[in-house]
Amino acid sequence: MDTHFWSPDHRDEVPFDDRWEIAFTAKSAIKNLNRSPFNFCGDCLEHIEDNDFPWCCSLCIKKWHLRCVPSSPDDINHPFHPYHPLELLIDVPRPPDHSKSKCDECQQELKSYFYHCSLCDFSMHVRCSKEPPPPIVETAKCHEHTLTCMVRNDTFTCNACGTHGERCPYVCAPCGVMFHWECIKLPHVININRHDHRVSHTFSLGFGKRKCMICHKKVDWRYGAYSCSTCPDDYVVHSKCATRSDVWDGVELEGVPEEYFDVLPFEVIEEGISIKHFSHEEHILYTVEDEDDMTDGSMRCEACVHPIFSEAHYKCMECHFIIHETCANLPLRKRHWLSTTPFYLNANDNDTSDSFFRCGACQTISNGFRYESDKGVSLDMRCAFVISSYSDHECHPHTLFITTLDEGNCGGCKLTKKHVLRCTECDFSLCLACATLPKKIKRKGDEHFLFLRHGEKEVSGKYWCEVCEAVLDPHEEWFYTCHVSGVTFHIKCVVGEFPNAKPGFTYRYQCVLGHNLTLYGARVCTRHHGEEIIQLVRNDRSTRPKCASCGSRCLPPLILKFYLVDTYEVYCCNLECSLKFLLDSAQDFNQYFQNWTRPAGRTGPTITPLVG
Repeated sequence: MDTHFWSPDHRDEVPFDDRWEIAFTAKSAIKNLNRSPFNFCGDCLEHIEDNDFPWCCSLCIKKWHLRCVPSSPDDINHPFHPYHPLELLIDVPRPPDHSKSKCDECQQELKSYFYHCSLCDFSMHVRCSKEPPPPIVETAKCHEHTLTCMVRNDTFTCNACGTHGERCPYVCAPCGVMFHWECIKLPHVININRHDHRVSHTFSLGFGKRKCMICHKKVDWRYGAYSCSTCPDDYVVHSKCATRSDVWDGVELEGVPEEYFDVLPFEVIEEGISIKHFSHEEHILYTVEDEDDMTDGSMRCEACVHPIFSEAHYKCMECHFIIHETCANLPLRKRHWLSTTPFYLNANDNDTSDSFFRCGACQTISNGFRYESDKGVSLDMRCAFVISSYSDHECHPHTLFITTLDEGNCGGCKLTKKHVLRCTECDFSLCLACATLPKKIKRKGDEHFLFLRHGEKEVSGKYWCEVCEAVLDPHEEWFYTCHVSGVTFHIKCVVGEFPNAKPGFTYRYQCVLGHNLTLYGARVCTRHHGEEIIQLVRNDRSTRPKCASCGSRCLPPLILKFYLVDTYEVYCCNLECSLKFLLDSAQDFNQYFQNWTRPAGRTGPTITPLVG
């Protein structure tokens, strides 16, 4: 353990905000790993392994990789900047006013200290200065000839990725090509999570107009990119987009045989008539084109759990199993933008405790089929359909795409959401929950369908929701309306909090509400024997039940029904009311026994409630 040679009085004590930044970054990076959240480098924020021999401050928790700490305070000369020496800047909150905030070698953010040339506005990490690229590369992956580093500040376009470079390209003089240092090592064959086939790097796509299938910007055919040789249509991705950490799993597949995986979810028994689906192998399913009894939406698909109306579907003649034809054809394995590893189809068993899950894309609770990755991410059937683009001209005049995994403000619900589809032509985003809303829906007891509307600019007057009887703003809000009667409804009043869940199944309340420690501790003291359970039920009684928490009549189409041990059955509007009711009821129980002690003359401890 040692203090910094340039800071004997401990000038570099870690700021409070920086400490939490390190902790938050560490917590995100080491999820599910048994590592200390503070065992991270104070400069590069990467994990410090046990065999890294870090430099540690003797007065605080801050640590550094040896490669991130300068060996002396002296100026250095570097081959990437041979014109002037580089000065070590220490404890600066940011680069000088005229300087960029990124390292000119690796393009990553500069931290608390770095080398800098004020004459040329050139900055470099300490770790980058210690690992200068070689002057000559004999066997480059990107080119068959030897490449030489041209130590000049000339701008160029990299032939491997087609993007701009500012200094020190690697060149092949006979061929007239130039490369970034990092692009020399680009993988040749990879899997990306936007496509089910492998993609390969090529240095010239051939003449034509193409767009990158990730960022949806132009791909210059004169430069390198990744393409799919299996698809008949051109599937092309920028080199930089394909190798992003949220797109590529980091594995080079050149020379690795492609793994064969049977993605067919069923066996055909009789062509066009019957199948045996993997999720219902005990019985044969038969094709049904249309049924008169399907018009009320009382039957729900086992996979997506949405009502079946006039769509083609498969039906079991021996039990109540029924599934959309499109859902029955979903492959057993697929790639999705939510994870760099493949997803595998899992037919949910509603008799198990983990059948309720929250979709990682739209954050909606579901109990239908799910796609699961080995990283613990789950997708419901609706979001599994949204691979990379979404085209709905009623919602927005342009096609929407999954370009990044950054959060954004949804143009539908007006909320900030974790994952959104974006328009590349204007500033519009749409969350997955709004993007997967059903285009038409039917309420129980209604004769006609309700259709989704994305705001009506040409209407006048007030609209009222038929369920909650509150004012609805048709200019700004999305809503459902009937084309025949003209009645209107809020989205939440029609689909409720559980649009992707099937009613009628019973669970322990922790499976629906989550393993909240406060809630669990509160409920322990109210249970003498047995188990408290919860059920998702239709709100189809002639008189709506009263919510045990907020006291109002329950309005959503699906509500929660509790079977409380030794007490009674109660209803709650939604998850928020359910959590509040369970906590409040447990506290009332504790208050009743708070002053109770054993009878006089007997020894023993006073009973102390778990929740005071």
